[in-house]
Amino acid sequence: MARYLFSCLLILYVGYSFGQDSLGVDNKKSTYEHSPKKAVLWSIFPGAGQIYNEIGYRKVSNKKHRAWWKVPLIYGGLGVCGYYFWHNYSQSQLFKEEILFRRDNPDSTLHAELVNYTTESSLINGYGDLPGFDTYAKRRDIFIAATVGVYALNLIEAYVDGHFVTFDVSDDLSLRCMPVMFDKYSPGVSLRLNFL
Repeated sequence: MARYLFSCLLILYVGYSFGQDSLGVDNKKSTYEHSPKKAVLWSIFPGAGQIYNEIGYRKVSNKKHRAWWKVPLIYGGLGVCGYYFWHNYSQSQLFKEEILFRRDNPDSTLHAELVNYTTESSLINGYGDLPGFDTYAKRRDIFIAATVGVYALNLIEAYVDGHFVTFDVSDDLSLRCMPVMFDKYSPGVSLRLNFL
């Protein structure tokens, strides 16, 4: 329910901001203060920090709108990791149930698809090219770590991109490199960054 509410609010806000731009209303503020820390706080909900940065890009003049396209990548990564986690989790549970059932009933099988696994060691380790409980459990753990990694990248990316929203890349910046004498016998090179 919360996802649908968030999606509806996001669509309404984006539609409102496009509507304002098409009416000729200037939403750009020259003294806009953008906070990367707020972007991280918004990113607790995956993708919201990127939308916060996108709104910041729209409020600063001469900035390209470039943060919104990362949201589908975040949800795609979380969705793929979640799907493979669930698949490997359910397979590992299936093998676990079969192992426990066969310990109590050595001559019968609980799940028909596991009939080819004849011993407990084949259920645990697999046989031939077919995986067993250990393989599915390892894959499950890998996808838990991958989900945490995608979520962490969401937070890190929102924080780093939040710094670039108000970063000055205008033509008023210049860098000069010139020789200099520090004293009578010590030549050197001086780098000077000028903010004009």
